[in-house]
This record gives sequence, C-alpha cells and structure tokens, in this order.
Amino acid sequence: MDERPLPFPTEEKISITLRLKLPLIIFLFLLAAALLLPHKVWNTLLIGLGGLFLVGYVWVRQLAAHLHGSRRLRFGWVAVGDQLEELFTLTNQGAVPALWVEIIDYTNIPGYKTAVVRSVPQAQEIRWRETAVCQQRGQFLLGPWAIRSSDPFGLFQVTHFYSQTEEIIIHPPIHGQLPIPLPTGNSSGQARVRQRSWQATTNAASVRDYQQGDPLRWIHWPISAHRDILTVREFDQDATGDIWILLDCEEAVQLGSGTQGTIEQTVLLGASLAARAVRHNRAVGLASYGQTPQIVHTGKGEGQQWRILRALALLDANGSTPLRTALHDLAHLVRRGTAVIIITPTANTEWLPELVRLAQRGIESNVVLLDRQSFDSEENNRGLETAVRQLGIPCRLIRQGEVGTPLEAQQRRGFWEFRVTGTGKVVAVKSPVAG
Repeated sequence: MDERPLPFPTEEKISITLRLKLPLIIFLFLLAAALLLPHKVWNTLLIGLGGLFLVGYVWVRQLAAHLHGSRRLRFGWVAVGDQLEELFTLTNQGAVPALWVEIIDYTNIPGYKTAVVRSVPQAQEIRWRETAVCQQRGQFLLGPWAIRSSDPFGLFQVTHFYSQTEEIIIHPPIHGQLPIPLPTGNSSGQARVRQRSWQATTNAASVRDYQQGDPLRWIHWPISAHRDILTVREFDQDATGDIWILLDCEEAVQLGSGTQGTIEQTVLLGASLAARAVRHNRAVGLASYGQTPQIVHTGKGEGQQWRILRALALLDANGSTPLRTALHDLAHLVRRGTAVIIITPTANTEWLPELVRLAQRGIESNVVLLDRQSFDSEENNRGLETAVRQLGIPCRLIRQGEVGTPLEAQQRRGFWEFRVTGTGKVVAVKSPVAG
C-alpha cells in the first residue's frame, strides 16, 4: 500500500487519482503508434489497455459513490490502564466489491494504531473493533482519518477523507489503597457545627415532622411508629473542613520520565486523594503551578471529581514556581480550618517557613514526600521528612512503586466488559488484552 502521508482537507472530501502512471505512458505511446503506423497489433493493444482504463475508472467511481466508513468511540471516559475501544463500520452499497480498503488514521493517542486493511463485498457491511490500552494521560484527538481503495488493476485510487475529530481526555488512574489518611480539618474551628445541612451527613442531630419532598430514606421509622406520624432526621453539617491538594510542579525538582517519574506519581496520588475525599463527602480542591497554573476551587460530588481529573490529565511538570511561592499563593485561597495536602519530591527546606505560617493561620497541613533515592537520585530527602515532623506536621515518605499498579500487571489481568448472552442476560466477563 501507498504509505505517503495524506494532506487532510478541512472538510469531508472524496478524491480519485491515477495510481500508476506507466500504463498511461504506454497507452499514449500505443495511441501515437496507431496514428502514425496503423497496424492491427497497435489497435489490439490500444483497445485492450483502453478497456482496462475504462473498467478501472468505472470501478473506482462506483466505490467513490457507494463506499462509506464510520467510527464510534465506545467509552468516552477512560483512564490510564483502561482499554480504549472503537467500533469501525465499512458499508459498500455499490454493485462492485471493494477488494481492499485501507484505514488511514491520524489519531494522536500514544500506542493506538488503527492502520488496517479490510475487504467489503458488494451490497454488504462489515464491522470490527479496534482496542488499545491507554498508556499516557492527556488530551488527545481521534481523527482525522480516511479510507482508501482501488480498482482490481491498481490503476486508479479513491480516497474518502473524514475531517471530523473527537476530543478524548485520558484521566490519571485512581488507586484505592492509599497509605495516606485524609486530614480532618475543621470547618468552623469547633468540634461540631450548629447549622443544619440540606444533605445527609454522618451527623444526625434531631428529628422533625415529615414534609413533602423529604427523601424517604431520611424517615426515622422507630420514632415515626412511636409518635404515629412520619418523622425524618435532621443532619448537622460535617465538622470536617475543606481539603486542598497542592502538587509541586516545579520542573527543577522532578525526577525520571514517563510512568516511572515523580510527576506521574504525584498526579496518581492527587487523583486518588481527591477521589477518596469525594467518597467521604468532603469538599476538595486542587492547586498546581506548572507553566499554566491549574486551580480548581473546592467542591463536592462526582462533578467535582471529574473537574479535578481533567485538570490532572492536562498537568505538566514544566513550571518555574518554587514550592515556597506556591504555598504563599495558596494561603490567599484557603481559609481557617482548611486542610492542605502537599505532594512534592523536593529535598530543599526553603518552603518550611511558609508551612509554619499556614499552621499559625489555623490551616492544617499534611506533607507527602516522594523518596528521591527510590527514583534513582543520589540526593536524599529523608532529612526533610524529619524536619517537617519536628514542626509537628504529619509527613509521609512514599517510595517509587509503593502506590499504583504497573501497567504491565494490569494488562496481564485483563479487562472487564459487559456482554449479552443468548438469553438476553447482561453479564460481566474478563477479557484478555489482544496482542
């Protein structure tokens, strides 16, 4: 097949080009010979070769009018280690078969290649799936792409360009088993908040008569039976405060590259801690100071989790802002009673005074240090761990590979997917990774 890159147009387009020029040169030579030196040999060869050109051109015209392709992404939300899957369809509504159809894809997702060749009989449709394991977080595009085919003689080539693209965000993975507890914080500086919450929390304060619109799960059935009237629980607001997660994105302190680098470990910890905070109904926010600062203000719920995951997917460790400056800036965003989790691979101690100022303002700090020696650095930051703890601030040292599952191990385990049995029942099955 022709491997030359295609200049993709800005809109959908079908083009027919001459694939082989030598037969055309021969045809012109025969035509000149038949005119200048008339002979039945030249006439026979000229008619035969002209017939090939005619049949080939009519063939590709049929393909241009009746051969179409489509692709559909099966899952829109994927994370590193998940299986990306697309459904491809080729439809040939013409009277001639497409002996070969090449898929040309300019998708920029790392490790995802859909360069395949299929054949489509006349008046038929074929479908197949293309899968790949997501290897890198980030923002990518599916498409543009094209389908390319030819006549049986290879004289002409028809290309159908599809210029549409689809954005896909590959989120960082979430690890469920973290050796890092969530900080408590304190939303009011006291052990209990006296205001009532409009949402269910872990603190049931009192009961009141049922009102229209109250969720049925709030009904306190023993008291309702005793009073002979429906009674619902009232909830206190959680005493725990908001959580801010600060990621150190200064380029100068990072180690390693790819999934073995400190920035990927930092992103993994940030995503996992944010997901845990959401599960515990905690308001959580994110701050990172790369070349483009990412600030996600505190909020609750799954929507907040997806906002944080999107910010983490686009995060780069290309910043020049030191951790000291990042802490000083974050101090203007957080309020008293808030807890801050600082994730950093640094070994310098210049930022510790800012950590003390946060504590003086009533902001609870927790530090997560990435062990530099475990990331193949000669520099040791265990002394920094001791210095942080001497300030009375919790500090946890995380070694490379301590949190997270290697991508290769996840591939060996396979992936869960849903299938419909012959009886119409939907079951979850584990399928191995292809290839």
